Order: sequence, then structure tokens, then C-alpha cells
Amino acid sequence: MKRVKEENVPQIRLRGDHVVGLSVDLPIDLITDILLKLPSKSLAKFIVLSKHWFSEIRSKRFLDLYMKQSLTRPCILFTFHHDSIRFFHLASQSCQDDASFYTCKSSFPLSLDRRIYQKTYDITPPVHGLICVQDLDKVLVSNPVTGQFLVLPKVRARRRGISRYFGYDPVKDEYKVLCMTVLKLPGTVVSGDHQVFTLGREAQKKPNWRKIKCNLPHCPATNGLCSDGVVYYGAWSNSDEEVSLIVGFNVGSEEFTLVKLPDGVEIDRSDSGLVNYKRKVALVSHSHLGTFDMWVLEDVVKQEWSMISVVVPSWKNLIIRREKFSCRGVVSTGEFIFQPFSLDGPLCVIIYDREEDSARRVEIEVEGLGVNLGAVSLFLYHVESYISLKEDYSFN
Repeated sequence: MKRVKEENVPQIRLRGDHVVGLSVDLPIDLITDILLKLPSKSLAKFIVLSKHWFSEIRSKRFLDLYMKQSLTRPCILFTFHHDSIRFFHLASQSCQDDASFYTCKSSFPLSLDRRIYQKTYDITPPVHGLICVQDLDKVLVSNPVTGQFLVLPKVRARRRGISRYFGYDPVKDEYKVLCMTVLKLPGTVVSGDHQVFTLGREAQKKPNWRKIKCNLPHCPATNGLCSDGVVYYGAWSNSDEEVSLIVGFNVGSEEFTLVKLPDGVEIDRSDSGLVNYKRKVALVSHSHLGTFDMWVLEDVVKQEWSMISVVVPSWKNLIIRREKFSCRGVVSTGEFIFQPFSLDGPLCVIIYDREEDSARRVEIEVEGLGVNLGAVSLFLYHVESYISLKEDYSFN
């Protein structure tokens, strides 16, 4: 193979507010505008072009601009297993054309050590571009766009069975993982061992789990959903009746608050979850039947809820064999998105337009991976982030 001499390779570098080494000098602001229009995979190639490009793309200025842009065009994040590797696929959430709406525009495999990341995974809804994953007693944070991940120090607790939640504080620009254990006794349940792990550019280089106080005895029961710096999750009180409630964990102040559910609304032990309804927190149960009620938290301060009754037409005709779909939320267009628990064929979703009272099954094109996909999960309102966990948040 013929080697290219280094002196023949054009050198591209930054000089002040201009990029030099091209046929013409370009202002850095123009270069930034161009970079912001590129897909994530292209940015990955520019990063390795030179130290100057690496420095510019990894700068807080560029990352903040990239995030600001991403917030205006949220994506649908698909994740599934294929050949013992977990893949993440992104699809546009706002395009009206069906073909491009449900065709994954990018694919990023997250190749983790199998001893760390078995199929016993549990993935949080994405928060400000990142996700948190629990595998048995191990917890890790990952950027599905870059494929990077950080395995957090082991959670040390007196009891087994860890529940964890993931949130973001927009004031301090910090991510936090909340972990707790639960002790069940006759007539009572008590959460304990409440601990927090902080990830942020200004956080200490070798952070660890910190114990915090919780003056609200409860038993966590559902997934968590972060909204405006607060992580909400369904829970039961420690009374004999196990009264259903919503707990809010303020990521910044690390305080717990109670959000009461409407009278008569209960959290099912196995089939209740919080979903995103046009960026609002909503509770659904038994959505796999195609007929269910959705409770939307309209006002957190006043603790006001509204109810939406959903009846998906021709639901049985949309299901093949014994497939099971569940509602994952509502996008800004008002469409309800249902994800499959298991698949007998290609990756697909069910879309329900409540205004038109019409539903359809749509296949999702996953290039090069075929149909042998398992452990499918779908998340709405994911925003692409190009922060580097290795550079900005590494503590090893």
C-alpha cells in the first residue's frame, strides 16, 4: 500500500476566528453553523481530523449550541438487542412524511462488556441526551449517540433490590442518579438507603454515592420521568392500603415531594407507567389492550389532572399472533405511539391519531440487522447530545 507523505496532507487548523488550511479562510461562526447542520456520524469524523477540530467540537460553546438545536427537534429513540449487542436507533419525531418519520436515520451500537450488560437490563427514559442503565447491582450512564458509557461505582446498601432514577438539573448543568432500596414488612413498606451520584463538568473528578434523607416513606412502583428538573415516579405509601401516589424528586435541591393522584386512580403492580404527553407527565395502565385511560398532570403546583379516554379502533386487526404493544406516550402532533414488547417479524410501532380516530401499524426500517431483534424499548422526546462522557464526565 502506498503511503501518503505527511507533508502532502492538507493541514486544517483554527487561527483566531477563522479556519485556515482550506482554499479559502472561513469565519469560525460560519464553520459552527455548518457543523450544526451535520449528522452526528459526520461530526465524529471531523473530531479526529485534528486537535483543533477536536477542541472546537468538544467546546462548551459548541455543545451548548448543539443541545439548543436538538431541543427544537426531538427524536424517537429505539433500543433493542441483536447478537448480544444493544443497538440504539434514532428516528425523527416531527416529520410528517411516513417514510422518513419511521425510518431510522442513524444507528449506534453500544458494545458493552457482557459481564456488565446482560439482558437483565433496565433503561431509564432519556434525560437531556443521556440514559441510565441498571444491570442487576451495576449502574451505568451512556450517551446513545456516541456509544460511550461510564460504569458508576458499586452502590453499597444494606439491602438488595435497587431502584434507580435519572434526572437533570438545568440550573447547575448536572445529571444525577438516585438509588434506593425497599424493605417490605407486614402492613408496611419503607424505602431506604437513598443515595445520589452526581455527574457534571464542575463536579469532583472522583465523585461517589452520597447518602441523602427522605422524609416521605414510600415504595417506588413505576419508571421515572424527568420534567423541568424534577424526576417523577409512581409509588405506594407505607400504609396498610398501599395508597397510590406520585413522588417528585427535585434534582437540584434533592428533596422529595408528594403529588396526589385523582380519587380512585391506582397504580397497578405490573402494568402502570409514566409516559410523556406533549412534554407533560402522564400515567397509563393496561394500555396493551388498546382501551385505557390516560391521566395527564396539567399543573404540578395545583396538582391538577385531566383524563383522556383512549379506544384504538380495530386494535385486534393491528396485532399479529400474540404480540403485545403498550403506549409509550404522545408526540407533539397528538399521535399516540405504541411499542412492541416482543416481535415475530420486523421492528414496528402502532400509531393512533385520536383526532382522526384512525390507527395504523408501521414497520421501521433497520438497515443491515434483519428481523432477529429482542428486548425492544422505545422512548419519545430524546434529544441528541454530543457531550463526551470520557472527556467531560470521566472520573476514573
